[in-house]
Amino acid sequence: MESRARSDGCLERPASLGPGPDASARSGRCSGSSSGRASPGREPATTITAARSVVLNIKEPEGLEIALELVARADVVHHNMTKGTAARLGIDYESCKAVKPDIVYCNTYAYGLEGPLSASGGLDPLYQASAGIEYKAGATHHGNEPLYYRFGMCDASNAMLSVVGVLAALWHARRTGEGQELWTSLLDGGTIFTSDALLVDGEGIDRPRLDAAQTGFGPAYRLYETQDGWVQVAALKPEQWGGLCTTLDVDPSLDRTTTEAQLELRFRTRTAVSWSYRLDDAGVPNEVAIDPDGGNLMLFDADNERLGLVAEYEHPTMGLMRQFGTTIAFSGTPGYVYGPPPRVGEHSGGIAESLGRESGAVASRGVIYKPADDYAWAW
Repeated sequence: MESRARSDGCLERPASLGPGPDASARSGRCSGSSSGRASPGREPATTITAARSVVLNIKEPEGLEIALELVARADVVHHNMTKGTAARLGIDYESCKAVKPDIVYCNTYAYGLEGPLSASGGLDPLYQASAGIEYKAGATHHGNEPLYYRFGMCDASNAMLSVVGVLAALWHARRTGEGQELWTSLLDGGTIFTSDALLVDGEGIDRPRLDAAQTGFGPAYRLYETQDGWVQVAALKPEQWGGLCTTLDVDPSLDRTTTEAQLELRFRTRTAVSWSYRLDDAGVPNEVAIDPDGGNLMLFDADNERLGLVAEYEHPTMGLMRQFGTTIAFSGTPGYVYGPPPRVGEHSGGIAESLGRESGAVASRGVIYKPADDYAWAW
C-alpha cells in the first residue's frame, strides 16, 4: 500500500488508516486505495469499492508496528475514533508524525474537539437533531412531528468536509513539505444543511419553509400527485410559472393559493410521465419522482450506464453485484472502479507479506485478521 507521486504531481494510492469509511471511500474513488482497521470477527457489509481492507490488532505490539509502517508509506491517516482513543492506541498525530513528518492526519469527531461533549461518540441522527435539521424537515411550524432523514445527511457531509480539508492539507504539504492535523465533526456536517440560518440584530431572517404536506415551498416549487405517482416541479422563473399554468390550463393571474389548489386537481388527471413530457415541451423544469425499487430502476438505467454511474462485477461472497460507480468525471485523469467492495480483512495477508511478514504466522498470533471461507456478509 505504498504512497507514490505520479509524474503529473497527482497522488497515487493515498492510504487511509482507521474506521473512516465514508470519507475514505470518497477520496479513494478519486485517486487510489485505502486501508482500514476493524475488530477481528466483525464482518459488516460495505459498498466501498476503491479500497483494500486490512485488519490489525493494534493492541498487540506487532500490530501497532505494522500500522506505523503503513503510516510511514502513506499520505493520509483518516479515522473517526473518539477523543483520546488514538493516543491510547499509539496512533495519534504525534505518533504518526514521528514516522512520517509530512503526514496529513484527519480525525472526524461527533461533536468536535473542544467542550464538554468533545469526548463523546455519536451517530448521524443525533446531529441531525442538534443541528435543527429534523425540525425543519418535518415542517413542525405546521404542527407536524420532526422528521429523521434516513440517508445519513451528517455522515455524508462530515465525510465531504474531511475530504475537502484533507485535499487542502495535501496541497499545502506538497508545496511546503509540512503535514498537519485537522478535524471535522458530525455537528459540522449538520450545519451545512442549516447554513441558511442568519441572525440580523439578534433576529432570524425569514427563510423558505415547507408546506404542511411536506411537498415543497409553494405552488411553483413542489411535488404534485398524479394519476400514478408524483412529479417534482421547479418553475422559479416567470416564464416557467406561466408555462406550468398554461400546460395545466390554470389561470396564472389568480392568487397563488387558488392556483395551487387548481394545479393539484389538474395534475391528478394524467400520469406522471404524461405530465412530464408536456412540461418539458413547455420549458418547465420537472422530474418524475421514482420509487428506486431497491436500486433496480437506477442501476439498470441505460443513461446512468452511459454516464459511468453504474459498476458491475463479481463479488467472491455475494456473486454478481451492481452499484453506483464513478461519480466524478475528469478529462485528463479519468477514474475507474477497481473492483467489488472488499471483505473485511481481505487484503490483510497480502499487505503483511509486502511488509516482510509471513501472513500465516502473524494471523496465528492474532496480529492480523483474514476472512474465513465461510465469511458471512452482514448488513
